[in-house]
Amino acid sequence: MLDFSKLTPDNQAVKDLKELIQLTVFLSEDMAQFMTFMPKVTTGKKLGFIGEMEDVGKAGAGCDPTYQKVAIAAAQKEWKLGSWEVPLEMCYSELENTIAQYCLKTGTEIADLTSTEYMDGIVLPKLQEAMMKMLWRFTWFGDESAASITSGGQITDGLNIELFKTCDGFFKRLFAICATNADQHTAIAANSEASYALQRAKMKEIGAATSVFDAMLEDADSRIFQKSDHGIFATKSLCDALSRDIKEKYKVIMPWTTIFDGLEVGEYDGVRVIKCSIWDRFIQAYQNNQTKLNLPHRAVLCSPSNLFYGCEGDNPMSELDIWFERKPRKNYIYSTGKLGALIGEDNLVQVAY
Repeated sequence: MLDFSKLTPDNQAVKDLKELIQLTVFLSEDMAQFMTFMPKVTTGKKLGFIGEMEDVGKAGAGCDPTYQKVAIAAAQKEWKLGSWEVPLEMCYSELENTIAQYCLKTGTEIADLTSTEYMDGIVLPKLQEAMMKMLWRFTWFGDESAASITSGGQITDGLNIELFKTCDGFFKRLFAICATNADQHTAIAANSEASYALQRAKMKEIGAATSVFDAMLEDADSRIFQKSDHGIFATKSLCDALSRDIKEKYKVIMPWTTIFDGLEVGEYDGVRVIKCSIWDRFIQAYQNNQTKLNLPHRAVLCSPSNLFYGCEGDNPMSELDIWFERKPRKNYIYSTGKLGALIGEDNLVQVAY
């Protein structure tokens, strides 16, 4: 519901809710720039990959050559989808004595909010934004074993843990890859500092950001760069530090190009750098122990074609079921679906945190 305490109907001058100036909405960056959607997948379905053939060619031996058998590398991953749901209810009495009362129907039908300006002009657009945010949360910060900080996990105390348990997201999977192969992990010293201020200050030191990006590019598997859409996806905090570092260290301003809804793209040493500010917002809200943040500076070097998210249908955003129930005189919204995230080839990622 809107916070109507901030919108008191002290007169009848404002009757059209469309005239209200919305609070700033942080629009999520275009998902296709970061990951690849796979429709019609189910739990247990395999995703196969074909790699390179073993080396061929040797010194010539003249007649009667010795024939060899060579192998072609192959691998497969298995999908695991989890369920999610959005169950909401609304009662018209919550809107009385607010400016939204001008949107209500009259008489017996006053309780029915369907097909009203309030439902169509405010609730549904905001719900669409919230569900897009939900997809980002599940695909990147999902964790089937999520726990609050006081319970030994990383989720901010007081948050509903069920917001994260639908599936294991990319960050959990990336951290697991780095735990197995330390060469794919680029350490960011600022993350280990003991407070918000120190985490920010350490990242601003001259050479801190450029050294992170240089190490990522040097240590990454060279096959990553063969993908035409490869790039470095990074938190806003890390991108801002990189811009500042380049300016201080080399006296050069790093240009950024804005595409889509606020998505900023730059270039470092010939590689695209894409600012993913929604990560910063999620870390601030979801992984905050009130003293410091959990790994506030992060970056992933890979190709979007190696990061998959999928569902059983054709669209990860399921249709909404909206109805008015006459007996309890309440309005209901419901949506449900299944979602999963998968990293294709484990070797083709380089992660900084």
